[in-house]
Amino acid sequence: MSLSMRAAVPAALTACLLLAAPGAHAQECAALADVKGGQLPDGRLVLPVTVEGRALYFLLDTGGIATTIKWELARGMNLPATQAARPLNGVGGAVLNFVVTGEEFSIGGLKVENKPIYLETRPLRTDGTLSADILNAYDVEIDLARYRVKLMASGDCAAPDGADAVAIDIAPDGAHKGHVRFPVKIDGLTVMATLDTGATSSVIGMRAAAALGVYPDSPKLDLRRTRGNDRLYSYPFQTLQIGEVTVERPRITIASDNFLPGSNSDLILGIDALAGMKLTIAYGHNRLYLESQQRP
Repeated sequence: MSLSMRAAVPAALTACLLLAAPGAHAQECAALADVKGGQLPDGRLVLPVTVEGRALYFLLDTGGIATTIKWELARGMNLPATQAARPLNGVGGAVLNFVVTGEEFSIGGLKVENKPIYLETRPLRTDGTLSADILNAYDVEIDLARYRVKLMASGDCAAPDGADAVAIDIAPDGAHKGHVRFPVKIDGLTVMATLDTGATSSVIGMRAAAALGVYPDSPKLDLRRTRGNDRLYSYPFQTLQIGEVTVERPRITIASDNFLPGSNSDLILGIDALAGMKLTIAYGHNRLYLESQQRP
């Protein structure tokens, strides 16, 4: 898989080049939190957080419904658990229905209060996940090349300076507040995608794949594995266009439609398609800014 830049933004995308000159911000925008994290072997970003004074590492998960902490870790820390007022259904049939509340939680120097943290029973390589239920209160800059995340007050600070950034309008998601949805193109055809930094690769449902001309009897469709009642396939898609960035030979898994419960998008856009990019999510203005860059 490789990346290339295109000369023009595809007309079907609601994207535009930012022509702001350096220093165009009317004010200095101080970060409320500025943290340096690390990277898992699969490319996903992990960030340092603090829960009840204990230093932990959470997976950055923009596609997650709620912030979570491992069940066994919460029990070892003696965090009191209660039944969740709203059980959550996750990918692959997972159910989250217990929470810890009222605990001290901070990202860098930023304290987050009165947010329920769901108990995570799924296997994780990290201590928990940092998801859209907390992130959507801020403007969030994600530098995947430098493993760095900044949280800024929601407002005009999110727009990057310079002409290399591309802005894409985010479509509202009534089902999951804070999910980042926008149009992309797969092999020249437009689909709606949800940005999911917690996913190792991208996933599209079988119904959406059919709209792209891929059917259960397509000769190039390859069954990779079966998980319960779900089947996961690979298919040799040629291009994935995200704004001006084109991903050649993207790794997109085709899954049974019930594998992605409640999703309002055709495609879950995973971390492998975003390698080396800087993303700025302006939740307050429903806009995503993309900058392609190389690792330092």
